[in-house]
Amino acid sequence: MSMHHRLPRDPDWPQLCARYTGSGLLQRDVALIDAAQALRGSLAYLATPYTRQSTDDNGRWCPSLSCDLSDAAAAWCSRFAQTGVTAVSPVVQADAMLQRDPWGDALDPLDEHFWSTWCRPLLSRCDAVVIPPLPGWDCSAGVWAEACAAVTRQRRVILIGAEPEGPQSPEPVAFAPSAVPRVPRRQPVPEYHQRGGTP
Repeated sequence: MSMHHRLPRDPDWPQLCARYTGSGLLQRDVALIDAAQALRGSLAYLATPYTRQSTDDNGRWCPSLSCDLSDAAAAWCSRFAQTGVTAVSPVVQADAMLQRDPWGDALDPLDEHFWSTWCRPLLSRCDAVVIPPLPGWDCSAGVWAEACAAVTRQRRVILIGAEPEGPQSPEPVAFAPSAVPRVPRRQPVPEYHQRGGTP
């Protein structure tokens, strides 16, 4: 019988861990520095909670909650980038698209079928799924589905362990942003200067 036979639809991390930990497909409580070493040169899919946490008490999508979730995911993408790992976050990209017109009808932020279909090409091209210890990761249906999809396709799933206070960041790699001299940002030219006028 296949190891992948009948994975539960709802999150059941103890079962997934029992089934896959010894196979090398699932690693738990991995330190960021160890994940970075394992993933350097790979493309990682950052799986973070979204749908339930982006809704208000009435079950409506909330742009400010969505933005908070995107910021949390972006922070982890940044931490991985500083270690030389390219991590993509569908939450960051989806939030950017949704925030362009938060009350428009073009995209429904809570249409789980649409978003899982939209995420599928990203997920299929990544070498691993990385799950940071953000609140709610273990009860997120989306994170669970992405982890199950990864292991059934023989992709690694790495659960980042909770960090002690004062997280220790690995040394940045040579191409990381902190290793490149920063060029000051140009200040935008005020509109009246562009026209040659005065304020």
